[in-house]
Amino acid sequence: MKKKLNSIITNLALSFVVLIYRIMAFTYRFKEEESRGISPYNGKTEEFIYAFCHSQLLPTIYFYRKTKMASLASLSKDGEYAAKAAEKFGIKMVRGSSSRGGAKAVMQLKYLASEGYDIAITADGPRGPAGTVNSGVLYLAKFTGRKVVPFAFYAKPMIRLSSWDRFMIPLFFARGIFKFGSPVKIPADLDRESEDKYRDIIQKQLSGLNEELEILYGGGKKDV
Repeated sequence: MKKKLNSIITNLALSFVVLIYRIMAFTYRFKEEESRGISPYNGKTEEFIYAFCHSQLLPTIYFYRKTKMASLASLSKDGEYAAKAAEKFGIKMVRGSSSRGGAKAVMQLKYLASEGYDIAITADGPRGPAGTVNSGVLYLAKFTGRKVVPFAFYAKPMIRLSSWDRFMIPLFFARGIFKFGSPVKIPADLDRESEDKYRDIIQKQLSGLNEELEILYGGGKKDV
């Protein structure tokens, strides 16, 4: 009974938070750069795996809420909250991580990919280090056959939490930009020897995109 009551309270609290964020997000003005042919909003001709930093999860969920998008959340309590919030915005969520439930999650994402979903995944999630690409995105691309498209986001004004990723929350009337990199094809025969090569390719793009936005809009301070 107590567990059920706690679940009801949690869901009500989460619904309230999502409502407040929807009101806040109504004032946002976000746009894309370098997105032609690779964004769900700009004439893409194939499905992709979009890789971005965990800190940029909230604006990404909101901006792409009207697209056919699937994503991954860990089996932790924080992952549960993130998954429920994302689902309220219409994102199809799969639960699992590299440490728990990974194989099952990959199979579910592979199925959703076959059903025409794009996949959005935090390249440095679920535990960091912040801004550092892990192997999960590589092997997901290997098993699904999808190209990986890195992107970065920046907004002003916004606040950043004191979490491991310095989570971004754009404030009322924020102006934000999503900047895309080039698609990266991961070979079906990816192995340990070639893993570092392709991780470095994605890492270089992801870091470069974030640094470029920070220089242009954040006063040059590196703050992924």
